[in-house]
Amino acid sequence: MKMILTLILFLSSFLFALSGEEVFDKKCAACHSYYIPQSQLLSNFLEHNNTALNLKAPTLNQLSFAFKEKIGNKREDAEAQKINIEVFLADYLDHPDKSKGVVSKKITKYFETMPSMKGKVSEEEIEALASYIYDYSEKMIIQHSVKRYSMEEALQIAKKEGKIVLIEGYIPFCPWCIKMDREVMVNEKVKEVLNKDFVYTKANLLIAKLPLGMKILGTPSFYFIDSDGKTILDMVEGYGTVDEFLLLLQSIKQKAKH
Repeated sequence: MKMILTLILFLSSFLFALSGEEVFDKKCAACHSYYIPQSQLLSNFLEHNNTALNLKAPTLNQLSFAFKEKIGNKREDAEAQKINIEVFLADYLDHPDKSKGVVSKKITKYFETMPSMKGKVSEEEIEALASYIYDYSEKMIIQHSVKRYSMEEALQIAKKEGKIVLIEGYIPFCPWCIKMDREVMVNEKVKEVLNKDFVYTKANLLIAKLPLGMKILGTPSFYFIDSDGKTILDMVEGYGTVDEFLLLLQSIKQKAKH
């Protein structure tokens, strides 16, 4: 009987364990906001000294990007890096210290040191929280940037609708790729142009094979194919600001007309 009760308690704790999102909502969200666009965050901190948003702590998207950039080896697989984030969180939640933080001091100087949560967060909750924070940045990029398609879908839609295929070449640990996705591809003007005249897809250049024998450039890089699926319009390497990227898109549209 004792073994059966123990098993029931174990299964109950597993079945009713909080998800990472629930842990964050219950124990972190009172101070940490969820998603705020990077453009608004930069303006708030660098131009308005946190008076525009009056944030109490880094946002969840700031934490997610910073954790993936600063904790462990960013070239590791996801599960290995999540374990490193768990270790960091366990220590930081017990012994908060802004000097150990991963978010830029230009931002954290506006915040008070958080109170210790020692004994208030279980190991299971920290594990769930680490996974949730790790996954959040990519989830937000997908949710807030232009709709993306697989390579096959992009070529089919472009031909059917007379649009230009845009392939963004990246590698997972490229900081300029992340900056491009975080600051440019979520911009409303960029999304409007892309949704109207382009079909967007991404290619991990560590594993992907580009169509039409296109040469792999550095990252980030952008490969444009005309709606016929056979004509390479241009291949461009490097990060660009919103205005620079909009000018690039305009020049590609002009090439497609000729």
